[in-house]
Amino acid sequence: MQPQTRTKRVAAATGVIGLMMVAFAAPAPAEAAPPSAASQDSAAFRRAAASCADGDICFWHDRNYSGPSWSWKPSSGYRDMPSNLHDHVYSFIANAEGCFIDWKPQEKRKVNKGDYAKAYDTNFGRRIDAVGPTC
Repeated sequence: MQPQTRTKRVAAATGVIGLMMVAFAAPAPAEAAPPSAASQDSAAFRRAAASCADGDICFWHDRNYSGPSWSWKPSSGYRDMPSNLHDHVYSFIANAEGCFIDWKPQEKRKVNKGDYAKAYDTNFGRRIDAVGPTC
């Protein structure tokens, strides 16, 4: 092999290796990170809060403010929970004061404006039978 041909081949191989190194060393294109549970919870809370009128207490069948919902206001007076929410309030937002009521055994829980729960089934949500303006 002639020295000039050999030099050209070495130069070409070096160039290919250099290009490969650059291609593999370049960072991968950025991918959107999946939303964290906290940001999803925050988004669900913001949507729920925006849909719950001032002066209402809003109840959801499922955790994280999802599923069928129902709103109640103190001016409505005492109300039994709708059948789908009876003993099944898994999240709520209170934009008013009120009282959550369980009849058997009788227990009442005062609710203040600003109270909320995204997973109330771990608490009193499995027992709510009714809601009223005062305890």
